[in-house]
Amino acid sequence: MTIFLRLLKKVSKMDFSVILLFSIFIIVIGTFGIHYFEPNTFPTVFESFWWTMTTLTTVGYGDYSPITVPGRLLGIFLFIFGIGIIGLLISNVVDSLTTYNQLKREGKVVFKGKNHIIYIGWSQKTERAIQEVFAHLPEMTVVLIDSLKENPFNHDQIHYIQGDASDEEVLLKANILEAKRVAIFADEAITQSILADGKTLLIASAVESLSHQHNKDIHTIVEICEDKNIPKFHHIHVDDFILSNDSISMLMAKSTLHPGTTSIFRQLLSKRFGNNIHELLPKAEWKTYKEASENLLAYGAVLIAVNDEMDFTNAHQKPLKSDDLLYIVCHDHVYEKIKS
Repeated sequence: MTIFLRLLKKVSKMDFSVILLFSIFIIVIGTFGIHYFEPNTFPTVFESFWWTMTTLTTVGYGDYSPITVPGRLLGIFLFIFGIGIIGLLISNVVDSLTTYNQLKREGKVVFKGKNHIIYIGWSQKTERAIQEVFAHLPEMTVVLIDSLKENPFNHDQIHYIQGDASDEEVLLKANILEAKRVAIFADEAITQSILADGKTLLIASAVESLSHQHNKDIHTIVEICEDKNIPKFHHIHVDDFILSNDSISMLMAKSTLHPGTTSIFRQLLSKRFGNNIHELLPKAEWKTYKEASENLLAYGAVLIAVNDEMDFTNAHQKPLKSDDLLYIVCHDHVYEKIKS
């Protein structure tokens, strides 16, 4: 018994691959051995495999059992050695899954997906942004980067990466080169706006550095605390700036000057309060802004901007280019109809 316990301890310390090979070896011995010893009781290899697996997992349905001495000796061998090895294999598999889930929860698992959205910096604003993305695109995958010990948002489509986002290795763990968008939120823990924007600038510079190194166009959106700090970002490529403080002030001013306009802005900002904003390339037959607007209106869609321009003065004369980006407001089914 002492020798057996020592042997079991040594086996339990073996590498997972060795335990897996031992398990396969025992399953093969049991399957083909019982089929060889008792071809009448176990006429097919599958029935032999079935008996071997029910024996090793201690299920023992009793639908098959050996009747010869060699067959029963093989069964004893499986009882003594096989059950322990299979138990170790199952234990290792469960431990591996538990470890993987723990590492994923702690943000230590590399993300390998594509066409995802990366959000850098966790806050209530980030949480609301993620919820809004899922309201528009339920199947979208979001990768969150922050220095928290564990993923703050438990969701199947959120992959967490722990670390300093200004570190290029951390960004690569989020597979930033295959990302659809990258959004950098201002750090709310930093009270001084100049320092918060400085951290945002450092992260945006790391993103831009990877963009140059790998010749990848990474669409980057940053939240800025102060409008005056935007020129400091001119040496790097940032596609969109969001002014965290000014946005609220401007909306408050608009509501003061034009009561009731807040509901309009809410509809534009969130699908939950109205129609959705969609992007669309112009059709070949649309030659001017006016033709595009009238055609879209016939579908039930409203053209609100072309690229970043909302001025439709002389719309009948303004020509449309094939690569212009049209922003329209309409229901999702109307958008699909227009595209088709």
